Amino acid sequence: MKILFLDIDGVLNSRAYDCRRNWNEKTNIDETRLPLVKEIIDKTGAKIVLISTWRRHWNSNENLCDEDGKCINSLFSKYGLAIYDKTPDFGLLCGRKDEVKAWLAGHADEIERFVILDDYRFGWEDLSDFCIFTDPRYGLGLEEEHAAKAISFLRG
Repeated sequence: MKILFLDIDGVLNSRAYDCRRNWNEKTNIDETRLPLVKEIIDKTGAKIVLISTWRRHWNSNENLCDEDGKCINSLFSKYGLAIYDKTPDFGLLCGRKDEVKAWLAGHADEIERFVILDDYRFGWEDLSDFCIFTDPRYGLGLEEEHAAKAISFLRG
C-alpha cells in the first residue's frame, strides 16, 4: 500500500487563500488544492492518512466526526477523495515525526511506499527524505510541482 501523509494547514491553504476566502464559510480548506491531491491519488493509488491537527475532528466512523470532520469528508468526497486513516495524537510535546513513525510501525507489513506533504520543515530528522514541503507564505500551499514530486516518489 502507498500512503500520502497529508497535512492541511499550509498544504491545503495559504496566505493567498486567506486574503481571498469567504470567512463566513466553515472551512479553511482551499478547494483549488484538492484536484492536486486527487491527481496524486489517481496516479499512484495511494491512500490518505491525515497528520494535521485537524485529525482530531475526523474519524473513520462518520458518526464520530464533529462538524469540522464532516466538512473535511464532504469537501474531499466532492473531489472523489476519501481519508483512509489518521496518525495517533501524542499531544503537543511530541513531534509529528513520532506520530508518523508510530502509524508506520503499526502498518509495517502493508506499506510499499509513503510520502509526507507538510509545510512544517523542522523536526522530521530521519523522515525528512520522505517529506515534500510547501510554502504557504509565498505560494499557494500544495502546487503542481509538489504534486508531481509526490507522484514520482510514490511511483518509485
